[in-house]
Amino acid sequence: MIVNLYVDHMMKTPPTTSEEIWSQTKEHARIYKEAARRIGLTPREYAEFRNDLLDGKAIYVRLPAHMDAMAGDRHGNIYAVHNAYMPHPVMGWKVTLSSGAVVYVPQSCGNLAMTRFPPRIVKAAKRVPPPIAVAPVPTAPPVTVVVQPTPQPPVAYQPPPAAPVAAAASNNSWLFGIPLLGGLIYIVTQHTPPPSCSQGSNELNVCHK
Repeated sequence: MIVNLYVDHMMKTPPTTSEEIWSQTKEHARIYKEAARRIGLTPREYAEFRNDLLDGKAIYVRLPAHMDAMAGDRHGNIYAVHNAYMPHPVMGWKVTLSSGAVVYVPQSCGNLAMTRFPPRIVKAAKRVPPPIAVAPVPTAPPVTVVVQPTPQPPVAYQPPPAAPVAAAASNNSWLFGIPLLGGLIYIVTQHTPPPSCSQGSNELNVCHK
């Protein structure tokens, strides 16, 4: 609905500072409390609005052309116009409340107006897990392959081949004569009777009588 700010205004004299607006809310407390209720402010939000006027949190700006609601005073009767539009640029004060509601006061009339923005959805920042420290994998030492020789079975002792008998006899024939000669001597001495003593001396006991 298009509103005419020069009709049903709540202040007789246009304000010049935010302190003047606060003074009007104190002097005409009933009217402004009712206007705040009509446009949708809670008692807590309205109290915060008045405190912000004193704390210098109201900023003087060009007001938006569209508002959710604007109050008016018609011969002492307070009403509210919802979905209000102002056809011409208007300057005034803006107070942003902690609830997200924004209260406007046009300088030309001193009426209360409000726009309630939907709560902002703040997307949670995606948490990136901290990097995990990975211990370096120890490198395995090079494998040394030792080849063990295959044990061989013991070899039976093989005596050297005997020399040919003929060759030994040919080279050492005189050695074989010694035992033969001894045998002959033994046979002669054992089987031959000693000679008669008449044949010689018996000092050596080699004869018999």
